[in-house]
Amino acid sequence: MFTICRKTAWAAAICLFILGACKKDHGPDITPITDDTGKPTVNDSMYFIFKDEYLWNDVIPDSATFKPNSYSNLNDMFNALISYKRNARGEYMDKYGFLDNGAVAGEIGEGIAGDFGLEIDYNTANDLRVIYVYEGSPAYQQGIRRTWQITAINGNSNLTYDGSQGVNVTRIRNAVYYSDNVTLTLKKPDGNSTTVTLNTASYNINPVLHYSTLNLGSRKVGYLVFNTFIALDKAQPKIDAAFDKFISDGITDLVVDFRYNGGGSVETAEYLANLIAPAAVGSGKTTLMYKETFNADLTNHQYSRYLANKKVPGYNLSWGDVFDDWVDNPDFYFDKQKSLDISSVAFIGSYSTASASELVINILQPYMNVELVGDTTYGKPVGFVGITIGGYDMYAVSIWSKNAQNNGDYFDGMFPTDAPVADNERYEDYSKDWGSTSEIYLRRALRALGIPESELGRRAPGTESLRKLMNRNPMPDLHFKGMIETRRSRLR
Repeated sequence: MFTICRKTAWAAAICLFILGACKKDHGPDITPITDDTGKPTVNDSMYFIFKDEYLWNDVIPDSATFKPNSYSNLNDMFNALISYKRNARGEYMDKYGFLDNGAVAGEIGEGIAGDFGLEIDYNTANDLRVIYVYEGSPAYQQGIRRTWQITAINGNSNLTYDGSQGVNVTRIRNAVYYSDNVTLTLKKPDGNSTTVTLNTASYNINPVLHYSTLNLGSRKVGYLVFNTFIALDKAQPKIDAAFDKFISDGITDLVVDFRYNGGGSVETAEYLANLIAPAAVGSGKTTLMYKETFNADLTNHQYSRYLANKKVPGYNLSWGDVFDDWVDNPDFYFDKQKSLDISSVAFIGSYSTASASELVINILQPYMNVELVGDTTYGKPVGFVGITIGGYDMYAVSIWSKNAQNNGDYFDGMFPTDAPVADNERYEDYSKDWGSTSEIYLRRALRALGIPESELGRRAPGTESLRKLMNRNPMPDLHFKGMIETRRSRLR
């Protein structure tokens, strides 16, 4: 397997099983720069392959100007390469590309994580909360759930927010995200406290954090909290259980909660879209779902011998063959699954919502009423392929996805359709559990679907989220961000 994926702290990527292709005339050879022995260097290989596949390769200088061998390490050279692309405001546009040591694929391709299995964040400066827990993880097995308040970490009760680089926040971040064990004291919703010690362990990811049917007057609303697009064979049983219940319950509307979903398997994203889409899209793969675009050189099958000769591990194919196939087969079509037939869906998003989750939203917009509430999403309509060079998997932006209306220009994120909203409705409250109509993001989604306020019950007073006082979250954003292609059916 090879990847196009990424963690939030890294950048977004994709994981792809190789496609076959016909041989093409790839243009003239490029004479490589050589080292003292006359052999091409690793820097040369990375530079030429990057320039071949990079979506915005028109801004990359030629090798004589860039001088790949003037860089002492590949990280510095890669960071220099992705710094050339700027947006119309003159800002760095490529917030996506990264080098990885090979750790990305397991979480998405295999659906396996190895940590404590919980995510935390500040609700207010003195209120640190558990915002979700993966079923089966060490934290879940200790009974920890969303909304629980953390009152001490490793015996230290000084947890007050003191800035993203503050002493307290740094200590908390290291203990929860970069340690093999941690002792937490937590207050439960009933007011009782408990102290538990967690050790990191491997567990199977259940991407469905919650699903339920809300009976609101004459409406039945399905609510799905979907956290990451692991490979379809791992995710489908969990997704099917939710949608079978929705169908059995006869839901009239659907809310899909992507607020922490950084993306993952494209195949799984397509499967979810096929479940949500109205029956009118059909099951015959005739209705366009989305299409992929590439740089002009790849589109014209013009690239260096570096890409043409670089073999894909485990296949008798080169990366040139793979891109040839993708360029020649850029379109993907709906294949409606199950019998759910609704005309409207509301998505809940945030800055952690990226890539494959944004793809689902974008490809459904031409075919049904799509509402988006919460916060502006991350903004990643592009993907990359993990190509191993010099011991690194290089993820350079190479693919741009656009929906049936040719829309895919959401590099600044997707914006809530119910904006503007009152200040006390802009930020989620981590003290509210999944499915509670007093949880502000779900409440906004239900209103966006036309559910009257009178049907939503009394809104419980909540706390004011700290995120309005700081730049996003103080905790490290380790959510996966990316699109991964895991279909063997793309082998040709």
